[in-house]
Amino acid sequence: MFDRQFDRQWNLFLEKKANDLKLTPSQTRVFLTRFKHQNWLKTREDIWESSGVKAFESFVRHLTDVFKALKPYCSGIGRGAGNFYIARDCLLKEFKVLNSPSSSLELFISEKQECDRAISHPGALIRIKAPSKMGKTRLLNSILNSANERNYATVNINLLQIESAKFKSLDLFLRWFCTYLSDALNLHSELNNYWSQDRGSMQSCTRYLEAVLTQFEQPLVIAFDDLDRLIGYPEISQDFFYLLRSWHEDANSEEIWEQLRLIVVYSTEDFGNLDINRSPFNVGLPIELKFIPRSQLVQLAHNYNLDLSAVEIDRLLTLLGGHPYLVDLLLTNLAGDAQFSLDDLLKEVASDKGIYGSYLRQHLINLQANSQLTEIFLQILNSSQPIQVDTLLGYQLYRMGLVKWSENNSVVPSCELFRQYFLPRLKHQ
Repeated sequence: MFDRQFDRQWNLFLEKKANDLKLTPSQTRVFLTRFKHQNWLKTREDIWESSGVKAFESFVRHLTDVFKALKPYCSGIGRGAGNFYIARDCLLKEFKVLNSPSSSLELFISEKQECDRAISHPGALIRIKAPSKMGKTRLLNSILNSANERNYATVNINLLQIESAKFKSLDLFLRWFCTYLSDALNLHSELNNYWSQDRGSMQSCTRYLEAVLTQFEQPLVIAFDDLDRLIGYPEISQDFFYLLRSWHEDANSEEIWEQLRLIVVYSTEDFGNLDINRSPFNVGLPIELKFIPRSQLVQLAHNYNLDLSAVEIDRLLTLLGGHPYLVDLLLTNLAGDAQFSLDDLLKEVASDKGIYGSYLRQHLINLQANSQLTEIFLQILNSSQPIQVDTLLGYQLYRMGLVKWSENNSVVPSCELFRQYFLPRLKHQ
């Protein structure tokens, strides 16, 4: 069980690791704070002040330097999101804790195995879909870890981390993509040798990627996390999605394209006027992450060495609806501090002082900024039956993880926790 003895041993291990990595005093404070057991499932924003670093920007910069120092020992660390979970799992393996949360981190074991098999196939395309905080990025990083272990080249691109200026035109975006690819693979881009105004940016980009593929004997895996962001730029998304589709299909006729493996991660099926037959969204291996069932909740509690009764398991399932993030956060807090019982945690679970306070407040801010979304979500919360909603608004709430789809395109709240927290706050805004 995660207890004070584990915390002491883990903290000593981190201090030694910081010394081995020759981190500066500021980097060491950031490292020890971010990887402290109690902070595993908290955000950087929630913990940076406790590191003693005055500015959040400085905290992020030092943390980036920590990941660079860890990269030689944790091959999955890259330029995309999710580096903390990769580094944590890597450190846990080194720490050799038999009964640690690392055994419970694979929430989607069968999906992971299916993706690992698929990524070995020539020209593979995997598309992972789920609402926010369902574990998409964690699954993606796990797949990339496995690909790295096979000595595949991997590039992880998070579309949320690109400045808006790169979306001004298709040509600008594709040049950025090729440059990012070159940087991630430590290649000299020589992009102008492949780019031609007469040829057009799509063909120029394709020629460049083909040249990149020839430089690797092993497959190249390119992952696009938060691909949804491109939907807001139809002048780019239509053609870029078609490019992804064409690169995947080229593997059927051209041997060089068999080396390319694509992974796309997104949260919605509301693609506007997109021609689905000219996109990657109806080919390849579809993986949709679901809310975890009772049997897996039981297994997760067991992995945390928590002795929960059948009544307590049912209570958690009703309250949290099997939402992976909510379940994992509660179990981590319950296992991490022997002073707190399940009743103690649940007393304030729907309050701003509870373990979900930061997560729920952010959703509240987003809802209050959209009166239409607030109105329809209130209707959903007040209904004891699934209700049909406007498709666009429904997908917005789904992407946020606040609703589940039911029969006949109707929706229900994702869990009882949302009724308890949002109803009194949205009613009186």
